[in-house]
Formats: sequence, structure tokens, C-alpha cells
Amino acid sequence: MEQELSIPVNHDDFIHDLAYNFYGTRLATCGSDRCIKVWDWNKQTSLWILNESMTGHESSVVKLSWAHPEFGQVLASCSLDRSVRIWMEQESNLKNSSMRWRSVSTLNDSSCAVHSIAFAPEFRNLSLAAASSDGKVRFYSPVEPITLSNWTVSGHIDFIPGGASDSDGPLCLSWCKSRFTSPHMIAIGGSKGNRVKIFQLDTMQYSELHELDSYDAFVLDIDWAPSMGRSYHLIATACSDGHIRIYKFWSEPALARAALTDSLFIREGEDSDGEEPEPEPEPAAGGGERGEDDDDFDGDDSDNDLHDGSEDSEGSDDDETDDANTDSDSDDSDGSTSESGDDVHADEMGRAKGSSRRTRARETGDSSKLAVPRSELVADLVVDPHTPMRRVRWNSTGTLLVSSSDDGVARMWKMSVSGTWREIAAISAEKSSAENA
Repeated sequence: MEQELSIPVNHDDFIHDLAYNFYGTRLATCGSDRCIKVWDWNKQTSLWILNESMTGHESSVVKLSWAHPEFGQVLASCSLDRSVRIWMEQESNLKNSSMRWRSVSTLNDSSCAVHSIAFAPEFRNLSLAAASSDGKVRFYSPVEPITLSNWTVSGHIDFIPGGASDSDGPLCLSWCKSRFTSPHMIAIGGSKGNRVKIFQLDTMQYSELHELDSYDAFVLDIDWAPSMGRSYHLIATACSDGHIRIYKFWSEPALARAALTDSLFIREGEDSDGEEPEPEPEPAAGGGERGEDDDDFDGDDSDNDLHDGSEDSEGSDDDETDDANTDSDSDDSDGSTSESGDDVHADEMGRAKGSSRRTRARETGDSSKLAVPRSELVADLVVDPHTPMRRVRWNSTGTLLVSSSDDGVARMWKMSVSGTWREIAAISAEKSSAENA
């Protein structure tokens, strides 16, 4: 990094979260001192200037989320006091007057601590998702879109059947940011069961679409990358075992077989589905009889054979074709994990040796199998297995991933031309503080 800037946030306790607004010109911070601070970027001085310091929560504030600017200057916060607060800027009041930002609404529907919140993308209108330790994710919409003083629960997801408690750990969530994906989707990770699932909006209700993975460690954060025209989605998770896992996810499996598949993710010797390429059938020799590997003919072609064949010979050809398909399937299973959740290993370059929860839609003639979404683990990154990863965030193009961990280091990861993910930069907060002192 060419330059590091230190912001004297002056929180009296641990800082739990920070969030930039849509344009990156405003920064909000929160911490265990129950305080929320909003900072403005000054272009002339290249410094962050305090806009306002707000209080209102009765316990630690753990997460912040900005609404899209088309809805105004709106900020949401959640706390261990089991509440979610909506803050709106009052531009008529002076900065640092304790009246610049006002809490316009308080949402108290959760019976446990609320650990994660996120405003939906702007094309979904003004909507807020809140994940609570009671095992539920609630979706809120404002009744009065001007004053935002009244919000109602528009839906919910029972992520943990039977409910949970604060001792079961937090939930985390991230919206799908692609406006061209239908239906709308959201990814949710939970510590109880350590699973990551994707839900879709179906007839005004959310239903489970796909289970991305399950772990032996707590899921602490999840982030869905902007699609930027890709035929697949990228989703990153951070876990307490120090691992960062990156997945490719196809909500529409037909796109996985399209020519738009990124060749950088295809391992050598595999096609776009991760399968060994099948040899093309050789033309029939001599009398037009079908070869063993020629299994692409349909029933109509077999009826129009130029040479007459007995029923026994046709049955023999079918048996040979079945044997060939069986051999192909057995060869295809080598080098990849099964859907039963086999372990996935990564090399030192960050490339996944296998895939987790891979669902392959093969052209078997069954249209229901072609409609099944699938996912693939493409990177398993770890620095120290004893240091939990707390946050993961994608950049605006989904090409750069930033992570933060309990060792006080923010790391940047980027994919190389060979398809592996590497650490390209690291910023230590402890080192920066010591140098500035």
C-alpha cells in the first residue's frame, strides 16, 4: 500500500463494525461503547471529519448497514439489546449538534441478540433483513416511505427449526446483488449446525433453494459478490477455524454449460462442468452398425438403420452402451468429492482440490435434474487455523476480496491467471497504531 491513513475514531471500547456508504464518501463506525459515529470525507484536507455521534442502544452495537442513496441518508444498526434502529439524517440541523441524526424507528421483534443486518439492493425497494440468534431472519419494509417511522415485518425465514438462543451463536446474511437474477435470493449462515444455505423469494415467501456447505466450525460472516455479467455467482464465507472459502454458485444450471463459463476456473483436463471430456463417437465402419461409444443416437435414428438387425443385436448394443456410460461415470467421479460432504483440501496456492456440495446436472433426459442449482468450492484460504476470520467483503466488481481476523490484520485476496487465489496485501492495525504513536 502506498499510504495508510489513521482515523481517530475515539471509541471508548472495542469497535465491532464499520460501513461505507454507496459512494465511499461516508463512514460509520460502532462499538461496545453503544455509540455510533458517522464520518465525512474531506477532499481538500484528505481527512475524515466527524459528522455526528449517536447513542440509543442499551448494549454493544455490532453491525451497521447503509441504505441506497436514492432512499435518502438512512443508516440501520443492530445491537445485543435485541433491537434494530433506523437512523435518518436531518440536514437542516448542524453537524455535531446531537440532532443531525435521529432514530426514527426501533424494531423489537427479536427475542435474542441481533447480529447481522443488511439493506436489500435498491431494485428490491427499501427492505431490511435482520438475522437474530433466535434462529430467524426477519424482513422489514416501511409503511411510511417518507418519514420511515413505522416498519412492518413483511416475511421471515426459520433458519434453525425449533429456534435457538444466544448461546447457539450468531447468524450472518448477504443479499444477491444481481438485478437480472430471478427470483431474488439471499445467503444465510448459522453457527448452530454450521451451515450456509441460499433462499429464494417464491410467491411472497422465502424457500430454501440450495445448501452451499456445512462446516466443523462456526460461520462468522458471508458475502455475496456483485455478478458483473458472469454466468455464475461468487460467495465467500469466513469461519472460526481461520478458513476463507470461496464458492461458485449457479442458480440456473443451464448457464453452467454455456460458453460464458470462465476458463480461469476450469482445471486442466476438465470441461466447464468439472468432468473429463468424453471422446467424440467414431463413425460406424463397414455396414453402418452403431459403435460402442455412439450413445447420442435417439430411437428414431435406430429405426431408420440401412441394415436390418435382429432384436438380439440391438439388445447387445444397448448393453454395451450402458457399460460405456457406467465406465464414464466411474471415471468422472475420480478427483471430486461426493454430495455426502467429503473433505475438501486446498493447495498452498489457494486452489481447491475438490468441490463441496457439487450437484451436477447431467443430460440424462430428466428435465427435473437440469433445474437443480449447483455450487463448487474454488478456493480454501487459511493463514492461521487458530485465528478466526471475522469479516469478508468483495469489492464493487467481485474481483478482490478483503478479510479481517482476530490477529488485527486486514488481508486482500485476488485470483491469479492460473485460477488460484493469493494474498496480495496485508494491513496490520496494531503496527499502524504503533507507528503513528
